[in-house]
Amino acid sequence: MSTRYEKSSRKGVSSAIVVAVLILGLVIGFSLGYALLLANQTVLNQRIEEWKNKFELAQNRIVELEYAYEKLRREYKFLEDKYEELKTSYEKSYQELKELEAQAEIFKQQVRELFYYRHFTLYNYKTRNYYHAWYKIRALDYYKYRFNVQAHVPARLEDRLTREILVEAVNSWRDPESSVIREIAYDLVQISGKDPELLANLALQIVHQIYYNVTDYTKYPLETLVEGSGDCDNVAVLLASILRAAEMDVIILLVETRSGAHAMVGVALPEPPNDLLEFGRDSYWYYEYNGKRYYLLEPTWVRLGEKWVDPASPQALRYIGSMVGDNPWGEELKIVDVVEAP
Repeated sequence: MSTRYEKSSRKGVSSAIVVAVLILGLVIGFSLGYALLLANQTVLNQRIEEWKNKFELAQNRIVELEYAYEKLRREYKFLEDKYEELKTSYEKSYQELKELEAQAEIFKQQVRELFYYRHFTLYNYKTRNYYHAWYKIRALDYYKYRFNVQAHVPARLEDRLTREILVEAVNSWRDPESSVIREIAYDLVQISGKDPELLANLALQIVHQIYYNVTDYTKYPLETLVEGSGDCDNVAVLLASILRAAEMDVIILLVETRSGAHAMVGVALPEPPNDLLEFGRDSYWYYEYNGKRYYLLEPTWVRLGEKWVDPASPQALRYIGSMVGDNPWGEELKIVDVVEAP
């Protein structure tokens, strides 16, 4: 009996060992599994936190986009309303424009019937003959210049824009609308017998019959001619334009005198003027420019406090300022700038 008992004990010990190993394996496996579970849970928590942050960012972005969308919607609505207003205004303006164009066309048709007439007296002191010159000017030609308001800017000494407008105004004698300037020049050439000094003096008689009226801006020659008035730069431009149309070499002199800023004209002659010597002068004045002598011409005819004298008369020729080479300002004259009339 003792022998069977010993065998049984060994078998029990072996079973216990197996059970222990199994339990140990289970514990180890559970521990490893638990450790892995904890590791996975940490990773999962991190990813959850990341996605949570992303979700919050997405929510914030959605809020921003909703705000931006609402702002854009309001702006679009504002622009849409503004567009409707502008569209209505445009349609109204377009309709008014069409009506104005229709009226302008009617006006143009009617104005074609209108003309201005100007009369000038001329005295040829060499032949002692008087001439009466009549000139017809179409209203449409005059309106071309009068309605060019951009060119009517203040004239100033030593001003670039003033120089540009002076040149443009003088050279307008070439325009189709300024044919009357060429007509006047042609008449003066014929009356003077192509004597350049006499021609210059006859041109002075023309502009001296323009009423002196202070004007803040430079006018085109045709404007001054039609309106019959202007100040120094206006009559200087008219005088220079007539002489240029007669193919004479002229410049405009922007000067300072005892009365302030002033405009005069200089003309190049083939020989010094001598006609004025016969009417009480003992000298003549000129300004040398680019190697040429330009003899002075005073374009205004103002006698404040004196009896008015007809510039186209023998009496007028004895006044300083009535003939080429005269300088009514004497030594007080200061040349500030020269404007070429090409």
